[in-house]
Parts: sequence; structure tokens; C-alpha cells
Amino acid sequence: MRCSRTLLAVCLLPVFGCAYPVTSTGSGAVARPSTAAEAPPRATGSAYGPTEARIFDLINAERRHQGLRPLVFNAQLNQMAKIQAQNMAYFQKMAHVIPNATLPTLGDRAHYVGYSYGRLAENVALGYPNAETVVEGWMNSHGHRQNILDAGVVETGIAVAKSATGGLYYCQVFGRQLSPGGSL
Repeated sequence: MRCSRTLLAVCLLPVFGCAYPVTSTGSGAVARPSTAAEAPPRATGSAYGPTEARIFDLINAERRHQGLRPLVFNAQLNQMAKIQAQNMAYFQKMAHVIPNATLPTLGDRAHYVGYSYGRLAENVALGYPNAETVVEGWMNSHGHRQNILDAGVVETGIAVAKSATGGLYYCQVFGRQLSPGGSL
């Protein structure tokens, strides 16, 4: 079982991506107006701060626009995102794997928080000033966009951490747990 999870994580690595802001003259807004009929899920009741809550709303707006179900908050994925965002800020390195960290890989973090996954992915970014620009950056990156619009993931966790030098490190973890019988 551990081997298949590791294999899945390794297979998903090519769709992981890292995002740096690109200077643009466009407005960059990715939010789309929602109608009352859509009743978008909100990040209320979660451990999200205002920036994380805004990312959550923008990501779900993108998913709804593509006809996908919105993601739901998951405390374990959120803990994983916090660990990675804090690691990136501490080591001042934007990466999916930070060898010097206690929990260097996405799989290590999933094991640590007890998240048994059937599917797992991660988006990271550095240097964006706000939720709108980081989501725009992710949506303009093939690998990040694939993670956001993956119909196979159903829940998420999001974190933002500030480094000692003021850099903003973003992490969003996407997942789907294994069913009790161990199947996807």
C-alpha cells in the first residue's frame, strides 16, 4: 500500500508546478461573478485567514466556471499546506521538496497528518502580492491549472506564510481520500 501511494505521488510530480509572478499590464482578475443559483461554498468555519479564504473562493469559482464541483476544506490537507508554506518561508526556498525540512515531501506530510490518499497534488508559489494574483498565476500555468481543475480531487487546504525577509509563500494541497475499503 505504501508503495502504491509513493508511486502515485511520483506519477503526479510532473503536474506539480512552481509559480513566480509575471509582470503584466492586464487587470489579472480571475474572479467571475457568481449567481445566486450557484450558492458557492465559503471558507467560513475553516482555519483560513482572509487571504486563504479568498484563494479558496477564487479556486472554486474557477472550478464552477468549468462545470466542476467545488472543493471542500479539509483540516489534514490544511495542516499539510501550513507545514509546507512555513518550511518554504523558513528555508526561503519555493519547492515541493525541501530536503533539510523535517517533512521534506508531500508524501511525508500526508503520512504525518494521517491523510490516506487516493489522489494528492500540490501548488506552490512565491512573491505574489495577494490572492487574486497568485490564483491568476496558477491558472496561467499548465501544471497548476491541471491541479485546480482536476475532477479527481474533492478537498483542499491552503496556507500562506511570510519569510523573515517578507516574501509570501503560498501552498495549496489538493486531495481525495481512499475509501474505507482502500479503493479510490
